Amino acid sequence: MISSSDILRGKILIVDDQKSNIILIERMLRSAGYLFISSTLDPRKVADLYRTNRYDLILLDIQMPEMDGFAVMDSLKNIAADDYPQVLVITAESNHKQRALHSGAKDFVSKPFELIEVLTRVHNMLEVRLLQKELADHKEDNPALSNVIQRNIRKVIQVRLKSVREQSLHDRIAHGMTAFSGTMIFFYLHVALFCLWILFNTGRIGFTPFDPLPYGLLNMIVSMEAIILTTFVLISQNLLGKEAARLTDLGLQTGLLTEHELTRVLQMLRAIQIKIGITNDQDSDLADADLEMETNLEDVLSEIERLQRRERGSPHRV
Repeated sequence: MISSSDILRGKILIVDDQKSNIILIERMLRSAGYLFISSTLDPRKVADLYRTNRYDLILLDIQMPEMDGFAVMDSLKNIAADDYPQVLVITAESNHKQRALHSGAKDFVSKPFELIEVLTRVHNMLEVRLLQKELADHKEDNPALSNVIQRNIRKVIQVRLKSVREQSLHDRIAHGMTAFSGTMIFFYLHVALFCLWILFNTGRIGFTPFDPLPYGLLNMIVSMEAIILTTFVLISQNLLGKEAARLTDLGLQTGLLTEHELTRVLQMLRAIQIKIGITNDQDSDLADADLEMETNLEDVLSEIERLQRRERGSPHRV
């Protein structure tokens, strides 16, 4: 399901040789809430820009010097035959419209254009583009899983990738060193290094020992390495702790929201039951009353702490 916020996050490229036209269109789109808008005055750069950024929509002027809009669309076909973007042509010539549609444009806007017309076409074309991408993304989904589960899996992955992208260079180095030090390759490299070090310092293969038994230099290097690796591991654990705290907060908020919604559902069912005259026995009424109460988070935490203090203060029974 494509939401309005997804559409507003669609990537848009404006191609026009007139700076004033670009400023006008950018202002229109930003006032409507679109977030990712790029532009270029040079149509020859469009292919490279699309190859790098994979725009969802290109607003393309037809009449431009050196390279017109038709040539731009031909260049896009050469690099994106299987993933051709939505192209909205902007032209003042009526005889260009049919040719533009045959060249790969999905729609057109006539100059001088109106605000509501441009925004409507941009919204519709972005929605179509995002639906196409969503269908392509779900093409290989496991049919045994529901769409809700697939969507939730993607959301979790996106959250984790976003967290990784937001890490600083130092954090990434620490994560990389920690990950590498926990592999068998790291283990095999150290075994090979220690064996060669000991072999070279036996004096039996023609080398003068540089670190004879008890291998003081090797002990110092290994100790320094252990200190450095421990630091990297601690940094990684701190980062993982922060991420775990974020996910815990998210789980807590989701659980509280679920509890609130279920309480409202039970209260609504209770009201329906009373309305149609269905009665329960006394035990069922008491149980329903307990379920229909809102759970106060502070009360739950206080009760957990009270019981923990009581258990710690009570003697252990064998």
